[in-house]
This record gives sequence, C-alpha cells and structure tokens, in this order.
Amino acid sequence: MAGSSTYTPTDNPTRFEKRTFGVLLAIAGIFFLWTVSPIWVPIFLGVMLAVVASPLQRRLERRYRRHPRLLAAGISFVTVALGLGLVVFMGYFVVRELLHYLTEVAPQHAAAAERWLHAPRVTHMLRRVGQTPEGVMKGVQGYGHAAVTHLSDIVGGILAATSNLALIVIFTTITSYYLLLEGPALARFLVRMVPLPQPETRALMHEFHEVAVGTLLGIGVIALVQGTLAGIGFWIFGLGKPLVWGALCAVASLLPAIGTGIVCVPAGIVWAVSGHIGQGIGLLVYWGIIITSIPDYWLRPRLMKGHMRLHELLVLIAVFGGIEAFGAIGILVGPMFVAMFVAMLRIYERNYRLPSTEGRIAPKPRQGTDEEDDEHPRPEPSHPQHA
Repeated sequence: MAGSSTYTPTDNPTRFEKRTFGVLLAIAGIFFLWTVSPIWVPIFLGVMLAVVASPLQRRLERRYRRHPRLLAAGISFVTVALGLGLVVFMGYFVVRELLHYLTEVAPQHAAAAERWLHAPRVTHMLRRVGQTPEGVMKGVQGYGHAAVTHLSDIVGGILAATSNLALIVIFTTITSYYLLLEGPALARFLVRMVPLPQPETRALMHEFHEVAVGTLLGIGVIALVQGTLAGIGFWIFGLGKPLVWGALCAVASLLPAIGTGIVCVPAGIVWAVSGHIGQGIGLLVYWGIIITSIPDYWLRPRLMKGHMRLHELLVLIAVFGGIEAFGAIGILVGPMFVAMFVAMLRIYERNYRLPSTEGRIAPKPRQGTDEEDDEHPRPEPSHPQHA
C-alpha cells in the first residue's frame, strides 16, 4: 500500500540529483533571506544579546533549573529594557537638553567669550593673525545655528522612528528568548549542518562568541564607564548638565584615538576662556588622568583579557563604515562584521594556510629537539595535501 511505504534516503545520489537539490536549496535560501531582510536588525541584536547573555543563563540555571522558560524570558526582558533605556536617554533626552543649552545657556557663555575676545591683549593677538573679535564671534554663531538645525532634524527623526523602535524591541526580545531557550540544540544542529569539519565549526562558533563579548565589553562597557566618569567630572568642575555631557562623552568614546577628547578638550578650553580658568584647567587634567587613563590603560585590558581585540585602525574603519552602511545600528554591526572577518582569517591561517604551505613546500631536514619535530611534522609522501 502507498500509505505504508517509507522513504529511505539514497546513499549515492547522482550528479543530477545533487545539482537539482542545490538549485532548490539556493532558491529556498534566497526567499528565506528576502523574507527576513526587513527585520534583520532585531534578529541580529537578538542573536548578539543571546550570545553575550548565555554565560549568565548557565550560572542561573544551576539555581532555577526547573524554570528555563521563565529564566530565558527574564534575561531577555531585562537586557532589552536596559538597552532601550540607554537608547531613549541618549537619543531623545540628550538631544533635547542640548537644544535647551544651545538656545538658552549658550548665549550667556557667548557673551562672556565676547567680552574676553574684546580684551585689549586678546584683540591684539587676533589682529596679528589677521582676525577680529567680530569675525571670530560671527563664525562661532554660524556653527551654533547649524548645530541647532541639525539637532532639530535628529529629534524629528527620533520621534518619527517610534513605531520602528517598537518593532525592533519586540523582535529582539523574542529572538533572544528563543535562542536562550533553544541555544544548545541550535548549536548542535549547526555543527551537524555546516559543511565543515566539526572541530572547525565549533571553533567558528567560539570565535563568534568571543567577538560578540569583545565588542560589547570593548565598546559598550568602556563607553558607559567613560561617560559616567565624564559626567562626574563635569559636575565637579561646575559645568551645567553633567548627564548630558556624560552621555555625549559616552558616544564620543566610540571614536578611536580621538574619543572623549572631542568633547572634554573644547569644553575645558571654553570654560577657561569664559573666566573659569581653574575649573577649565582642572577639567582638562581630569580628562587626561581619569577619563582617558583609567578606562583605556587599566580597565580595558582586564575586560578584554582572553577576548578578541581589534586594532584601533580597524575599529575606526568599522565604526564609521558601519554607520555609513547601516545607520545608527552600524556602531554595533560594523565592528561585529569586521571582527568576524578577522576571526575567519585567523581560522584560515591556522587550519588551512599553514598545513597547505607545509604540504607544498617540504622543508629541508634540520637538527632539533623532539618537541620541534612533533610541532612541525613532515607531510607523508603517500598522502599529499592539496590546497
């Protein structure tokens, strides 16, 4: 009977069957990617969140082993809520406070700076370089009006993207929940399905985990620490809105080499020029010793110990290229993609390039210790390696 027949897979499919299946698989893959492409951002964020939170989940499972669904839901909800809070704070509140500062507080600082520029000694110095106090003030005012216009556009864009933000939050939470719940089974499935040797697949998954954790620690945590220290410094030395300045420094810390200096140095100079010389110099010293040295030279090496760390040039390319290619999400996506490419190069060098090189070029025998002979075995002549 037809209903009792069972399907048995073919042990040796023909070339035509392989090609047919390959074409069907490619078509199905294209339609699958086309389907998920509108929501790839929350899916990516959910995957990254689940990968980073998996060690915490394993620790909590020892105490709450009977409630895996509740545990996965709690971790997903709390982490997404914290991330959403930071985005809302830095995206709306900071811009709103900056508009308030530029429209109400900045004119007072501008008046103090104008009085300083009209001082006889400063006026004489400006004339020696071909400038006048009026020309300098006019240029500064032009930059200020351009900044207000740009920030107003940003606020409008943030308000217009509220619906998209809700969609991102929902799908990020759902993706993270299911990956935390089904993560081990999915990992075993990938090990079986990826057409690579299983040790290499596991190494690639390990590299992805290290890249995700390294990106979060090297970018997110350091930015949060530097923003917090900067806010404390602005409060100590009397500059208004320390929360806003701290958030700006957190965003600026994403830029390699320049970092928080793009915010703290001009602020310290302007504060000193406005008549608060001691506070301005103190802010610059605080920036050089506390904001920069502690996170970069003490905290970052400890956080990144054992994790993958990108070169500063690659981070610069990844951040700016990611923002240009993907928008604001490029701050995370860019470094992740670049770090994954570097990780793939490391796997290629370790598992493919070196063995093939040794197989193609048989080195001359040399005298050495047994350990060296074990580390560099000669290829067997009966089993030549191919590229």
